[in-house]
Amino acid sequence: MEFTLVGIFFCSILGLMAHAARKRQWLEMVVRAILVMICSVTAITYFGGSIAADKSDALVQWLVGVNGYMALAAFAILFLPVRKVLSRILTIIDGIVSLRVISGPIRHKMKPLDAIVDRIVFIPTSFPHLVGTFLFILVFGFSAAATNIPGGFNLPSIPMPVSPIPFESLFSYNGFGLITMSFCGIGILVSRKWREALLRLGWQKPTLTQIAVGITLILFTFSFDLVFALATHNSGQDMATKISSYNSGTFAVDGTDFTGSLILALATALCAGIGEETLIRGALQPVVGILPAALLHGILHAQFANAPILILQIAAWSCVMGIVRRCTNTTTTIIGHVGFNFVSVFLFAFNP
Repeated sequence: MEFTLVGIFFCSILGLMAHAARKRQWLEMVVRAILVMICSVTAITYFGGSIAADKSDALVQWLVGVNGYMALAAFAILFLPVRKVLSRILTIIDGIVSLRVISGPIRHKMKPLDAIVDRIVFIPTSFPHLVGTFLFILVFGFSAAATNIPGGFNLPSIPMPVSPIPFESLFSYNGFGLITMSFCGIGILVSRKWREALLRLGWQKPTLTQIAVGITLILFTFSFDLVFALATHNSGQDMATKISSYNSGTFAVDGTDFTGSLILALATALCAGIGEETLIRGALQPVVGILPAALLHGILHAQFANAPILILQIAAWSCVMGIVRRCTNTTTTIIGHVGFNFVSVFLFAFNP
């Protein structure tokens, strides 16, 4: 599912309001009222859909079910006891996924359990964390509803143009849209100045070691893709042919245009790499933890909306990127993400 301009601006403005509400109780009440209204509309949509749904249509049942769980989760997160339980669960999961359960005892002489709960990733009393998690649930729910789990693999209907990338594309899913939402979500110019915002999102000058780690991530990603391809492309679903058709249709340029392929690859790499890493690794991961952020990263890839196994592939890869982000910064993962996207898209575009 691609974010629209309206969705981007709505999430961004709500993020700014959440940070401003920490010092203005009346604004907090306004934001809470907005969240309750969204929950109510989602619940009404669910009940109306469940009544009119065709029980024999698996896709319709999937859409109705996702809408119902989304409404329930969004409503539950408004209550502090639920957020306290969620905080413990996310902290434990993150302690295991981030390998603190191993690194803590080895590096800091900590007990395994103490190492797991040492870093809280979701603060239940933080109002910006509440709003951020609420928006996370909505985005995840709408993305899941757009994922045709019961169906097969379908190609996207709108291919990305070669060059230049349209204004709407830059400010919707990729590029500036995700970056704008990330900065607004962490309270830019409301609760954080520019320098503090950059530090919070992990935009830091990389060291030579971190640059080397980023280059290693590029090589790792190609290896990971190769292993996963060998394991899944001969699964009987003819994924190799379908993915190849998607790539050639989306990233192809006329003939073997080296310059056009280079521009397309660079634009795609920078927009997707910087935008996705800033949102997933920079803004969301410190709030919800590595695994939930990785799952959202996977399901946001609309080109695989009808191939859940590929969404899981991206989510698994995203967990590795999350661990690297935890040990370094977002700039390091941006290097790895942009580098892989650039090489892979150029190869698809130049020789579809």
